[in-house]
Amino acid sequence: MADRDFYLRIEAMEDYSPVEPDPFAIPPIQYKRDGMHYMGHPMGVIPDAERDARALRAVTFREYQDADYLIPRTSKLVHADINEPVWNHRVPGCVLYAYVGDNVRIHVHNADNRPHSFHIHGIEYGIDSDGAWPMGTQAADGRRSDEICPGKSWTYIYQVRENMIGAWPFHDHSSHASHGSSKLGLFGGIIIRKRPFRWPIPLPLPERFPDMVYKGLKLPLCAPAKKQAKPARRDPRTPLRARLTRRQELLLQNQYEDLREWLMRDLRLRFWPRPDWNTLHVPFFLHQMVSDQAKPAFDSGDMEENGAGTFDHTFDDAGSYEYFCAYHPAMTGTVNVVSGAPATATVNILDAPAMGFYPDSIDVAPGGTVTWNNLSMQHHTVTSRDGAALVTHCINGRGFVGNTPTIIARAGQKIRWYVFNLDFGHEWHNFHPHNIRWELAGENHDVRSVGPAESFTVDTVAPPALILPEEVAAIQDADDRPPDAEKVRLMGDFLVHCHVHHHMMNGMIAVVRSYKDVWLTESMKETLLAEGRIQLFDDSNPIPMAEMGYCDKLSPGTWEELEVDPEVTFMHACLLPDTNKVLYWGYTRADQSRLYDPPGPTVAEPSPQPAALPGMDSDLSDLWSAAHAFIPDGRVLGHGGFAGPGGNYVNAFVFDPATEQWSQTGSTAEPRFYATTLTLADGRIATIYGSASKSLEIWDSASGTWSAPVDFPAAMDHHQYYPWTYLLPDGRLFIAGPHDPTHRFTIEPIGGLETYATIAGNRSTGGEKGTSVLLPLRPPDYAPRVVVIGGNTAPARKTAELIDLSEAMPAWQSLPDLNLERAEQVNSVLLPDGHVLVVGGANAVAGGGAVELLDADDVASGFTLGPVMTHHRGYHSAAILLADGSVLVGGDPNSDVFERYLPGYFERPRPTIASAPASAAHGATITVDSPEAADIVTVHLLAPGAVTHGFNMSQRIVECAFTLDGAALQVELPPNGNIAPPGAYLLFIIDDQRVPSEGQWITIN
Repeated sequence: MADRDFYLRIEAMEDYSPVEPDPFAIPPIQYKRDGMHYMGHPMGVIPDAERDARALRAVTFREYQDADYLIPRTSKLVHADINEPVWNHRVPGCVLYAYVGDNVRIHVHNADNRPHSFHIHGIEYGIDSDGAWPMGTQAADGRRSDEICPGKSWTYIYQVRENMIGAWPFHDHSSHASHGSSKLGLFGGIIIRKRPFRWPIPLPLPERFPDMVYKGLKLPLCAPAKKQAKPARRDPRTPLRARLTRRQELLLQNQYEDLREWLMRDLRLRFWPRPDWNTLHVPFFLHQMVSDQAKPAFDSGDMEENGAGTFDHTFDDAGSYEYFCAYHPAMTGTVNVVSGAPATATVNILDAPAMGFYPDSIDVAPGGTVTWNNLSMQHHTVTSRDGAALVTHCINGRGFVGNTPTIIARAGQKIRWYVFNLDFGHEWHNFHPHNIRWELAGENHDVRSVGPAESFTVDTVAPPALILPEEVAAIQDADDRPPDAEKVRLMGDFLVHCHVHHHMMNGMIAVVRSYKDVWLTESMKETLLAEGRIQLFDDSNPIPMAEMGYCDKLSPGTWEELEVDPEVTFMHACLLPDTNKVLYWGYTRADQSRLYDPPGPTVAEPSPQPAALPGMDSDLSDLWSAAHAFIPDGRVLGHGGFAGPGGNYVNAFVFDPATEQWSQTGSTAEPRFYATTLTLADGRIATIYGSASKSLEIWDSASGTWSAPVDFPAAMDHHQYYPWTYLLPDGRLFIAGPHDPTHRFTIEPIGGLETYATIAGNRSTGGEKGTSVLLPLRPPDYAPRVVVIGGNTAPARKTAELIDLSEAMPAWQSLPDLNLERAEQVNSVLLPDGHVLVVGGANAVAGGGAVELLDADDVASGFTLGPVMTHHRGYHSAAILLADGSVLVGGDPNSDVFERYLPGYFERPRPTIASAPASAAHGATITVDSPEAADIVTVHLLAPGAVTHGFNMSQRIVECAFTLDGAALQVELPPNGNIAPPGAYLLFIIDDQRVPSEGQWITIN
């Protein structure tokens, strides 16, 4: 019998967090990750606050190599685990190995500040080595085997026999073990094997082994030169690999890898009686970790699912009490204890619409009682935030994929699992590796339960990363391999976890990363990637970044080409109130304008056209590059226009949707070519800049006349053509570009000038490239945020910026870049679900290029690509939202065709508006009936568009607060005209899947 001594020291680790065991880990090790993207872990990142809530003062058995505890054993517990922390940051602290026939002595020194002991399972010992309080023994100097006092030691003696082969846990069994030392990490395992078992070591190859392989293969070392009688003389001092062609080098490298694999697998198995040399040994501990200092003010403990779990708590003192679920920490709630509230209250724990507490905020009187019912299909807790700590369900001292073990294994390689359950609570765990099976009692299994302090050993093999298709399998043999095939390393991540749902959700889940080298041609590789059949090996230790709620998210939409001849260029477009018709016009001609009711097959011509009005002709009435805005009664004002010889500088016209006719109104005093015109809070219409004018004029619908021009300050002279101008909720105007700097100011009188320089500077050098949009105004403060996008100057082409004008010191901030350069005229359209559609202007791609979408509620995530337009749209193109929520696009350089964009919500069932008033006043509360009222989460008012040259002078979204009243919504309209200028709006209701209804017209006056 051999004597084997182990030296264990009980040591503490302060601020140990199972989700970040080592804050200074060196890549590829990374922590604070959750590859399953569970609730509360956006983008797979565990927040710092949760990291801290899971932290504890851990205690471990740490192994040393000497009796003085000076030299720690630093080798890894699991050699194949890429995530394992360094020796002084890991739980468990050690795993011991012994052979049948060993006399084992385990010397335990307690360096902690509490008493502990050492109790082992499965091997033979006397009562002096049991370590279980109070059944131990006591030495003459007062030391006890079952209670090692701080600073003291005890030696435990064991004999290892044949019937003890297996994996056995050890842990603290002192009187203080009831405090939960196993939940602090004070445990480990011993693995007993037969001789001549050898533990896995890397296969040593000579340093010059690759060159030896190359020489043995006897390949030509250089290509023979043409017309050369004798082979080229080689300098023997030149390194062998330096004399190879690239193709030869790749071939030899693959041969080398094949030979190494053969040595690791076949040669060892045939000629060395030590098959375990090619086996991965994986000690796998299932357990919980939680601070023993946690003392929550109230805690339900584990609540059974499906109505079986209830919890009551009485709140004596007034105040607010926050609580959460320890298994799902993103689930939170609040109890408000206030005088006058009910004496009792009930909270239900539900799985839908989102797993949580319903209601999540409840009022109860002092001395009142709250009852929680777990109606979910999952286990939960109700745990006071005050004094609480989070429990982590761990594997090897760590929780959640990306932190827990990631076992790197070659497909088909043997894995020997030593599975331990060191969770001494009332719940069992089980062991379930995906795509892995083993035989037990004549049956095949892939799940095995394991009770408290139970352990077992099972041999499996790493699963295949790919089941080879026939055509791929056929070229794996060198004789059948195409010359352009190359070896590609594939990988697959297979989960290993406890299948108890809330254990897995709370971190008890790991990964086997199986890899395989496969010969593929480039076309095979591209096909398999496109079909989603393979994943290329990534040595950066990634976690999956699959999009959460992928199937719940809307598709990016589709395009359709409309079977209609536009007849004139779609340069200017206005959506006419109380209709689905679009009024549009283009270049100089007597029949300049058209009406279109999408997606119909024909367009109509208004009569009379402006050119047919008294005293007009096609030059004097030319609305090419004019300005336009909506009159509160729904009519359209268009004025100014092309400034060529004899052209329309000052004339103005009104289009009436009810009669579909044009009429003339008063002319401006100054020329307005490329002017911007917008409706003010009182219904008057202001026009600014255009031509050489640097002034403001205001049109009054009652008189049909314009006010005298008022000049802007000289500091604003750089604004000229189609300035991107918005009416703000405080009544001021803001010019966002396209020229720099931007300005906020009052107009009656003009003054209070504030200047804000952009980051990119000017976004257009002519023709007014780029675009801008005012993001949705949301109650209660209606904070105005403005975005500018694209442009033809170098810094602007692929960039976007945002300014929040509600801030005390507003400043332009960069947004993530666009996916495509938008250097031509690009349009931005507000969609009723709160996204901004960016369309056209991409001159560096074939066809029309892909549209892009910006989520107004998540601008930091930037622009996502949508479907590709068939036709290119650039200068003198337009895009406008229709009443059904689709977008009509047309104009140059393909002015003979319309396209229609159908956002992703067209693929979903849409909520409906059964009834709503046709008109109402600012600040009124209106009733909107809908069969889907209970599902509605947002109500939007969307002003109809009036767009040209990439800028929509009219569009804006105003969100409305509302309350649910049975099958109706009580909707509060915006309080004044600064927020919602008087006029027609489309009313949209949006459900909890972010799907809007079709718009219904309502006039706010």
